[in-house]
Amino acid sequence: MTYSLAARHDMRRHPASLIDGPAARRAETRPSRHLPPLHHIEAGTGETVLLLHGSAGSGALWRPTMAALQPLYRAVAPDLIGYGRSPAWCADVPYGIDSETRALERLLPSCADKYHLVGHSYGGVVALMLALANPVRVRTLTLIEPVFLSALRYGGRETALLRFRKTRDAFLFAIAGGSAESAMKAFIDFWAGEGAWDRASASQRSGLLRSADKIVLDFRAAFAADAQLDRLAALGPRTLLLRGDRSPEPMLCLVDTLHRLMPDSTHVVVPGAGHSLPATHAAEMTGAIMDHLHIEAERRLR
Repeated sequence: MTYSLAARHDMRRHPASLIDGPAARRAETRPSRHLPPLHHIEAGTGETVLLLHGSAGSGALWRPTMAALQPLYRAVAPDLIGYGRSPAWCADVPYGIDSETRALERLLPSCADKYHLVGHSYGGVVALMLALANPVRVRTLTLIEPVFLSALRYGGRETALLRFRKTRDAFLFAIAGGSAESAMKAFIDFWAGEGAWDRASASQRSGLLRSADKIVLDFRAAFAADAQLDRLAALGPRTLLLRGDRSPEPMLCLVDTLHRLMPDSTHVVVPGAGHSLPATHAAEMTGAIMDHLHIEAERRLR
């Protein structure tokens, strides 16, 4: 099922203090061998919704969504490895998406028996791998433009896959040559549109530059991520796939292909949104997520 989402939801408005103040609980997972502790924020009570941000982001991305969710749900937003307040990955230890999922698993005991899972971009492919690792625990899965690049390979979409490869290779080449700013400029302009890097403030660019080394790891992990098609298809009925209509063409192709690989998944398009829709179209995105959660809750009551 595919549909275009107009702005039909008024997000419940709550003071920022509910997310940034006493109502927001801040914590860290316990460290274990080679796994850095993850900082996270949480708010609300009820069924848990675990929210995973993308590359160069942090759990703070989800504050508007958390404010809307918390009257009915407990929202938990970690900083993935090397982002926000979570420590960087140890340089001499091999890294992969399983590094993220194992670190996140230390949060899961606090998520009751089952939980809802939401991920954007790189956080989307992490969420997908987490759901595939233990699907019984995942009530619903929401993937917002996930960089699950294997979908393009399975769907025979070689042109789109090649575009992602060229973007990755250019980034890695610039980093290897000592030009982190050139790498980040091309990366941000690819995802957010030509000129996005130049429009960013000096402080924003400084923060993004600090993410460059971790983005190298994210690129490699995203290209390595894979899944058996039957297990991917089995997640379809509980999955919402969400994208904008102004995102990079290869990402539009990826989400549409993933929808075909996940039968009975719900496919929502947010008009006017690009890849950064959690920041630019938070109300519409959150409305779609809440619809998805409510539909699943209604199914359980039948």
